[in-house]
Amino acid sequence: MKITCIVSFHTNPYTCGVARFNRALADELQVPLFSIKSFSESPVGGALISVKFDEMSAEATTQLGTALLGDRKGFELLLHDVHKSPEEILFCREARAVYAATSELRDRLVDVRPDALASFAPGAPVIIQPPKFDLTLITFGMAHKIRSERYQKLGELLRGDTRTVQLEISTALHEGTTFSEEFFSVNTEISSVFKGNVSFLGFLADGEVSRRISAADALIAFFPHGARENNTTVLSAMAHGCPVITNLDSYSPLWMRHNESLFDIAQLETFPAATELKRVGANAVKAVEPFSFYHLAKQLAK
Repeated sequence: MKITCIVSFHTNPYTCGVARFNRALADELQVPLFSIKSFSESPVGGALISVKFDEMSAEATTQLGTALLGDRKGFELLLHDVHKSPEEILFCREARAVYAATSELRDRLVDVRPDALASFAPGAPVIIQPPKFDLTLITFGMAHKIRSERYQKLGELLRGDTRTVQLEISTALHEGTTFSEEFFSVNTEISSVFKGNVSFLGFLADGEVSRRISAADALIAFFPHGARENNTTVLSAMAHGCPVITNLDSYSPLWMRHNESLFDIAQLETFPAATELKRVGANAVKAVEPFSFYHLAKQLAK
């Protein structure tokens, strides 16, 4: 039976291995990937249900059962784990074909589906690395909070520049929040600035943050109003000698000076040349020297 779509309980490939597998398989088959909820609202025959039943909520299991078993929609089943719950057994018996992700899992199903087939899960594809870019810019923060309007100004500056450029985005997860697919998406306007040359780095440990900042040509950091003394990303980059392109206002500290210790996007008419980036980066190290934890501890100990 031709597979018409893949149905997955989790759909975020960044946070779930089964979802990542399902996304890659759907792309290879050139069929849509549906969540159980969206599929249940408009079920079709020929679906491949690719799940771990022990991960699924009772509501999702009921929705899927109603969509497939009630209307007798023909479907196939791919199991990434086997616990032989009543619901799992029911779906195994009703599916036109059953696949297990390993031979061990297949053997657990012999008494339920003797014709179950052992399958496998391919590893990540080998991706040809792009050629080195002339400029690598880095930014930190949640993608949906990046200020796209100032990136539009950055785009204007880059359009007049002959250098190739990529943007690296590192994202931290705040306490009490969860990952979502939107968390990893980059605003269309921002992506277009870099002609799609955007690389999501995920969460980085301090050592890797330091390495990435040191290797970058500039750090991009835009704020609702302007850079402040407590913008740790800006101060970190400056301490590394990485030039910062940001936005300033009347409350930005005096030691944050355009074209001296950093660059104010509003005052730039062209993207800085390599010599300018190097000069401002070197000045930045001196500018933030009095603003270390050593100096903060001394201030508070008085």
